[in-house]
This record gives sequence, C-alpha cells and structure tokens, in this order.
Amino acid sequence: MGNVFIHGWSFDSHIWKDLYDGTFIDLPFHGNSKLNYKENIIENFVNYVGNNIKENSTLIGWSLGASVSVLVALKFPTKVKKLILVGFSPKFKDENLGSPPKFVKAFMFSLKKDFEKTIYNFRKTSCDNEFKNIPLPEKDGGIKILEEFINLDLTDLLPKINQETVLIHGKNDKIVNYQASIFANENIKHSKLILNNSNHCPFLENPDIIVNHL
Repeated sequence: MGNVFIHGWSFDSHIWKDLYDGTFIDLPFHGNSKLNYKENIIENFVNYVGNNIKENSTLIGWSLGASVSVLVALKFPTKVKKLILVGFSPKFKDENLGSPPKFVKAFMFSLKKDFEKTIYNFRKTSCDNEFKNIPLPEKDGGIKILEEFINLDLTDLLPKINQETVLIHGKNDKIVNYQASIFANENIKHSKLILNNSNHCPFLENPDIIVNHL
C-alpha cells in the first residue's frame, strides 16, 4: 500500500518531503508539475492522480489537496483504501465550511493585483511562515485552479465516501473554519476527527499527527 501526498494551494511537495516518506504529487501549475490544463483543471488532475496511483493507496491531502483526494476516492474507489484529510473544506466559499465569501472576494482581488505579496501573506496566515524557499505557482494557472476550488461544493458527496477517513484540523486555522471538518465527520460514514490548537498546517508542528494514522 502506498502513501500519496497532495499539498495545498500555493505550496508544493517540499512542504512534506522532510517529514514523510511516500509519493508526492504536485498540483498543476505548482512545483515540478508539468500538467498545464487549460480548463477543468481539478477534474483533469483527479483523473491523472487516479490513473497513476497504486491499488489500495492511502491519500494524504491538505486543503485543496484534500478536496482532490476526496474526488479521487469517489471516482477510483479501488485505488484508495484510506483518506487522511488535513484542513479540509467541502465548500470553501462558505462561512462555516471554509472561508467567508467577503474574505474570498477580497483575497482574489489582492491576488490579481499583487500575486507575489499576496501569496507570501497567504502562506504566513496559513502556517506562520512565508516559505520563500518554496517557488511561487505559475500565476495564471495558479489563479485558475484556485477559482475552480472556490466554486467546488462537495457537501452532497460526503455520504458517498466509503473509505476509512481521518480528518485533521487546527482550531486556530485562519484559512478554513475547523467546523468544516466537524461537518465532514458527521457526514462521512467511517470517519475519525482529530482537532488540535494548531493553524492551517498542523502537521508542521506535529508530523506524528499524520504518521500515527498511516
């Protein structure tokens, strides 16, 4: 069984590599990814992941990567044995299940006005660190995949998840309301909820929070 890690928006696989062993897949327009889809980016990426992982894999998805992991599990059920979802939002543009719509709108305006500064601010808000050693995503593609993520609504799909699922969320997460994982835990049949007092990146403070569930 393989452990497959999918990072969150604006970061890349370097966020995981000093902490874990496994297969690391970069989001399109991030890191070393060569996937430059023009449209339906998330849907195409879901197909790419599903077609390239081994049977009975454990998917460890963080933020946008968590949403991708859910979609892979639903579309390729024999490929995914277990889900570990960190900072998961089933509906990002939502006060309780993600971020307030006003915040999302202001962020997108800022992102298009000053891409670099906005991303470093986003990283610091997420993880208390700008991570300037991690390259920026490609601007146009990075904005487009984020827009797709903002418009995702996975709420009705949660009861269809049959895989064992671990939900990990920091109560001090300033990107995704931790109530999102409480909601997901109530709607995913075989799920376990782990809350701590961390930010959007609980695995950086405590890598074992994932290791203990692999």
